[in-house]
Amino acid sequence: MSILTHDVLVFQQTRNFSKNDFAIMDGQGQQIAHVETGGSTMGRMFMGARELTVFDGPGNPLIHIRDTVTFGRDRMEILDADGTLLANLVKRIAFFKTHVTLDVQGEEIHLEGNIFGFDFQIVGQYGVMASASRQWSGMGAALMGMSTYGVQLAPNLTETQRKAIIGATLALDLIREKQSRG
Repeated sequence: MSILTHDVLVFQQTRNFSKNDFAIMDGQGQQIAHVETGGSTMGRMFMGARELTVFDGPGNPLIHIRDTVTFGRDRMEILDADGTLLANLVKRIAFFKTHVTLDVQGEEIHLEGNIFGFDFQIVGQYGVMASASRQWSGMGAALMGMSTYGVQLAPNLTETQRKAIIGATLALDLIREKQSRG
């Protein structure tokens, strides 16, 4: 079964100095996809992870998330497996508050709530499209660089919207990692 058929996704992160990989499980804890860090090892060591690829099964890339180099605002591209642009994510600072928007092929979507604490909603013109919340994975897992968060997707989303929301959730992790590096 494809990751795109599930409304509940649990992201379990494994992070160290050169990678930021994830296992993605369904609501019952069955792994249904995984995420691998891209780019060179040296680049990841000095600049952190700047590319992630979501695999919907072994050897089956589904989404690619790429940090575009810009001055000022953080910008991420979410690409389909064939390289087609699905969405752009932009982090803006306004009045001491972080505001993140997602442009999904002309549809503007907002991420609202504690975005970098992973307790937020993804809201489009017709309401809540997804909700994300951090789940405690234990002290041992935290010391090993692991964190867990769940995403509840609305059942009526298109395939493109689902891919964009999965990509946006992972892109936030890249932005958060860049912030922690200073």
